[in-house]
Amino acid sequence: MPNSFLVPTKVVAGAGSIASVGKETGAFGSRALVVTGRTSARESGALDKCLTSLAAAGIEAAVFDGCDPEPPLAAVDAASETARRHRAEVVVAIGGGSAIDVAKAAAAVPPGESVVPYFRGGKPLRGPGLPLIAVPTTSGTGSEVTPNAVLSDPGTRTKASLRAGDWMFPKVAILDPELTLSCPRDVTVAAGLDALCQAIEALVSQGAGPFTDALALDAAAMIAHSLPRAVEKPSDLKARSDVHYGASMAGMAFASARLGAVHGIAHPLGARYGIPHGLACATLLPHVMRFNAENEEARSKYAVLAGRLSWAPPGALDAEASRMAVEGLLKLMHRLGFEPTLRQWNVSTSDFGAIADASLPSGSMKHNPRAMSREDVIAILESACL
Repeated sequence: MPNSFLVPTKVVAGAGSIASVGKETGAFGSRALVVTGRTSARESGALDKCLTSLAAAGIEAAVFDGCDPEPPLAAVDAASETARRHRAEVVVAIGGGSAIDVAKAAAAVPPGESVVPYFRGGKPLRGPGLPLIAVPTTSGTGSEVTPNAVLSDPGTRTKASLRAGDWMFPKVAILDPELTLSCPRDVTVAAGLDALCQAIEALVSQGAGPFTDALALDAAAMIAHSLPRAVEKPSDLKARSDVHYGASMAGMAFASARLGAVHGIAHPLGARYGIPHGLACATLLPHVMRFNAENEEARSKYAVLAGRLSWAPPGALDAEASRMAVEGLLKLMHRLGFEPTLRQWNVSTSDFGAIADASLPSGSMKHNPRAMSREDVIAILESACL
């Protein structure tokens, strides 16, 4: 089956690269909206570094700092209105995946309009919108190199991706691993596991190809190898860099290959129970991997991953190596102090049917390497509660 691969985003990477945000932004305009979270970028000093660079480049900036985790549609409308009042010519996002997703959606929605009919009613977005510069301060979603924005709708208790076309890719991603040094342990774990999950899902997706395979495999190896070190020794810039770059590489891979059943189930599950996205994905991943291992191609790729990470010995048969890939993943989670069970969020079995019904239509589910029925989703949820 033919596949395509596209990464139109310019990537500026390296310690201290936040200093280039002014130069990169100036290529698109002199009035910028800066979108960020409520506290973390201010407290870490990342926002000050961003604003200093913008000011030095002669860019007039307005700040919108109303982004929360699992961002609601209202945050997009508020950011969009701030951009309209400021007459912004370019949007700069600095923060975690939520801030980048809010910025991406606000940049895409026409001035004076609400995101609601585009997200909830299927109204098509006509681009291009405002250009976007993305500066991630966590290592997880890869949103800085993807063309979609993941948003939550509290009114309908849904969580889904807003996408309209390749024009939604950020123009520039600035990957400065120094910005992640102050990232708290729990955020580092959740974001890192999300990135690892995205790499593994992109690797076995039906949309995978040789270019996405190379990125996904390298990303998974870098994250799995360095995430424990980044958690145990937060000041280790090499470990932080590996996880940061690995998260973006995973984003590049799944932007073309798409994801799978883990994300298809995690979105309605997280929206219903408020489970942090990365932890919902991590909890589901081992169970989905066991399910997918019945597919020959997925089993072979899991085996390659296990060999790359020394989770399986050389020469191990695919079936055994695939099983060891799941065991290695569980050991990694244990080392990170994370127990992959839905019991900790009091997930009720009475909701399994509704979660399954919400997950099956998703694009992620359609790209899973093995077709999954409603009963299969319920069985995955049941096993994740044990």
